[in-house]
Amino acid sequence: MHVLIIGAGLAGLTCGRVLDSLGVTVTLIEASDGVGGRVRSDQSDGFTFDRGFQVLFDAYPAARRHLDMAALQLRRFEPGAIICAAGKRFVLTDPLRDRAAALDAALAPVVPPLDKLRVLLLALQLRRQSIEAILAGDDETTLAYLQRRGFSAQTIATFFRPFYGGIFLDRSLRTSAKCFRFDFKMLSEGMAALPAGGMGAIAEQLAAPLLARGLIRLNAPAMELLSANGRVVGTRLASGEEIYADAVVVATPAPEAARLTGLPMPQGALQTTTIYFGGMQPIYRGRKIVLNAAPDGLVNNAQMISNVAPEYAPPGRHLLSVTLLGVAEMSDEELYRGALADLRRMFAGDAVALSALAGYQPLRIYRIAYAQFPQAPGIHPLLPDNRSGRAGLYFAGEFTEASSLNAAMISGEKCAAAMLLDR
Repeated sequence: MHVLIIGAGLAGLTCGRVLDSLGVTVTLIEASDGVGGRVRSDQSDGFTFDRGFQVLFDAYPAARRHLDMAALQLRRFEPGAIICAAGKRFVLTDPLRDRAAALDAALAPVVPPLDKLRVLLLALQLRRQSIEAILAGDDETTLAYLQRRGFSAQTIATFFRPFYGGIFLDRSLRTSAKCFRFDFKMLSEGMAALPAGGMGAIAEQLAAPLLARGLIRLNAPAMELLSANGRVVGTRLASGEEIYADAVVVATPAPEAARLTGLPMPQGALQTTTIYFGGMQPIYRGRKIVLNAAPDGLVNNAQMISNVAPEYAPPGRHLLSVTLLGVAEMSDEELYRGALADLRRMFAGDAVALSALAGYQPLRIYRIAYAQFPQAPGIHPLLPDNRSGRAGLYFAGEFTEASSLNAAMISGEKCAAAMLLDR
């Protein structure tokens, strides 16, 4: 059996690895010049730039199954966050895992004491529940779920909107509460982490044995699928070359999958912009993410990447990553100036931080036009199956599961299993 996989992102790579390990002949084609899809990193002048701020939750079940975590040399964020609100900064953390910051977090007035207790109780509850249990039953928005759990408007505005807005790329919290519960469970059971070599190291690790044996072709965009006798049998590349196989897996983002197949896919696109700055001194100490609680802020969150993973910056330098939600119609210079102005407001009154920030220079901007698909309540049962309904055609992509790295890898697993059952 020969399987052609279109797309060498995490789903396509996972599918290819599983099939290859079971003796199936695979060929992966990738339109771009490297593997990973949206999970890629660039290196320049000693810096590592992930293509958009991303993290790996080390509790992800699929990641634990398919990745050599030790080889990735994961550098972990500290639990919780620093909340910037009204010209002041407050720490919110998990007191059970971050005892050094527990007292500061307990005294922080930005979140009412009862809400701190509610956060702790929610963590304990979700840790006891299986993933299947937290994803079962009726759905609702994350906002409705938090309100139903009794969280105050103050806590939702100052913590949940910027923190989970940064994960879901939507501060309105209209995302499915099932997504929220899953991510909350992953963060309560593990840590957010960065591989020492950049997020792209995840894809490179998955791809390594396939690349070594020449099973992945780069710079090979698929233009259309080929069919014969009602069955999908291959693809025609932009070069005109035709590749034939016993089965074809479309493992591209949803918009490209829709173009190639003409089949319904999740609609819409959540966008984000990541700006990198370099400086000689860190803006703040520690390995926490920094949240901007201002509802009208340009910056949603910022993080001293080199505090977490020193390998991301050359010796004596520091790397700051700033996340904006959406892709603003502004020039690079306008974005740089706007982000720096927001950062100055976020660190107002901190003379050390402002002094360090004055020496930071812009390094790079990534505008991610398609970062996730919107995950409204009730969407997940409506997503495409790994079996397309057409003979010979299968899907491997987050759009069959949920919008996350874990979901992409699970989709790759399920696609491989479906193909093996069908052959």
